[in-house]
Amino acid sequence: MILSLLLGFLLGAAALLFALQNTGVTALTFLGWQFESSLALLILIAFASGALTALLVSLPSALRDGFRIMRLKRENKTLVDEITRLRTDGVVVEEEPAPVLDIRNRV
Repeated sequence: MILSLLLGFLLGAAALLFALQNTGVTALTFLGWQFESSLALLILIAFASGALTALLVSLPSALRDGFRIMRLKRENKTLVDEITRLRTDGVVVEEEPAPVLDIRNRV
């Protein structure tokens, strides 16, 4: 995560530096539209649209993973509660309690 953040920061800084060094006016033609703008502005717009596209593409899997983690945490809590209840009722008697995986603080 930190590596991705650092890489994104360095890439953004490089794009900004490149844009600041290329401030000449450029004509842009796309699908019949034509306009003139500074090269720096066009580069920053292209960079921002690429970042937005990447965010929108990765959003569904991030949401799906988040919901899956929440469901697994809830299921883990239910199982831990059931094991505790069975131990207090005397149904499960162990000399040494089995370790319980607690993932509540790991994400």
